[in-house]
Amino acid sequence: MQKRQILGLFVLLAVTAAVVFGTRPWLTEQANPSAENAACAELLANTPVAELEGETVSPNGSLEARTIGASENVVSGLRIPEAIQIVDRETGEVKWEDRGYLWQSVSWSPGNNLVALAYGGRTWTAVKVISTAWWTSWDFTLPDGSPIPEYVFLPEDWGTWLDAETLLLTVGRGSDGEEQHTYRCVVHAGEEETTGSAMEQTTETLPGNYDFDHDGEPETVELLTVLTPENAPAFPARYELWVKKQDGTTMWHQEAGLYHAGWVSVFSLKLDGQDYLLQYTPAVGQSYYAYVYQLFSLDSTGKEVMQEANGVEFDMMFDSDMHQSFDPAAIAAFLEEVHGYLDDSTLLLTTEGGQFRTGGSGADFRDDLCFVTESAAYDESKSLEENLKTLEPAFTQ
Repeated sequence: MQKRQILGLFVLLAVTAAVVFGTRPWLTEQANPSAENAACAELLANTPVAELEGETVSPNGSLEARTIGASENVVSGLRIPEAIQIVDRETGEVKWEDRGYLWQSVSWSPGNNLVALAYGGRTWTAVKVISTAWWTSWDFTLPDGSPIPEYVFLPEDWGTWLDAETLLLTVGRGSDGEEQHTYRCVVHAGEEETTGSAMEQTTETLPGNYDFDHDGEPETVELLTVLTPENAPAFPARYELWVKKQDGTTMWHQEAGLYHAGWVSVFSLKLDGQDYLLQYTPAVGQSYYAYVYQLFSLDSTGKEVMQEANGVEFDMMFDSDMHQSFDPAAIAAFLEEVHGYLDDSTLLLTTEGGQFRTGGSGADFRDDLCFVTESAAYDESKSLEENLKTLEPAFTQ
């Protein structure tokens, strides 16, 4: 990007020359046309051609993106290439081609199946993603369907592939008042057309110092929010929790959605001076309950190292032939065990009940008791097990 910022010097020199010759016509009348043509040709030959930036060769080495030729169009001190091509490196066959631009940069997906091309002129930028299977392409638009606004440019590290079909695209340089936004683009290649969608993504670093792999070096926890367009059925779409090393390397991550199947709760917990992650899922559906927790640390590669895990299943269909089990002692033992961990934990993320929350004590996370505390037979003076024993008689009366 710094190269593009200093190219205005060439434009200034060209404009100055045009003004001088424009105000003194006798110079042009006496000039030798052949000498003028030769001088122009020499100046054009010495003008650099806009290069192709980024990863020019595909990850598997089979394809290469390149610019060819140099047009006579000079913008901001650069000659525009005649064309951009993607070629088969073994045969030299041109697989895809487009005209050249003032600026162009490529980023390949790790699966070699897609390549993102960012390009632009003096006042605008755009991005398209090309399928290497069908050579069809998708043109990126903002979530509302509009193009990247004029005078909004891309940073040098504009594109990162999260997987073979998901591009994380950054728009805006984040300086000089140019706001920066990040979009998660999911691309689907097709023979007739390649389609895609873009959702804005925000990142927040959560407070706290953690060492989940117990190596003495702190990790950071980031909360990602992926937003759908405002007219989409769910807003926002989902959340993601990322544990990262100091160098930014991702160790572990967990997705959480607002739909029932995506409900997740994650807490941080310190035991004997060591940091652990606690994941708790109290699933409920049609009078059926399945409560499960996992307490774990991470190894150096980010793999979960289980410290404790437990679960309990029961149902409240006491007067139905579908009733299977309801063990008050086992249910009470499990809930008292998991609540003991929750009481000492900090909430990192939950979407339980379709409601997003972060921060605060895990001791506030007691909705899993509502099936007994909301019962007419509930008595605060009794133990949890004693209250659970009253439920079946109360329901079958």
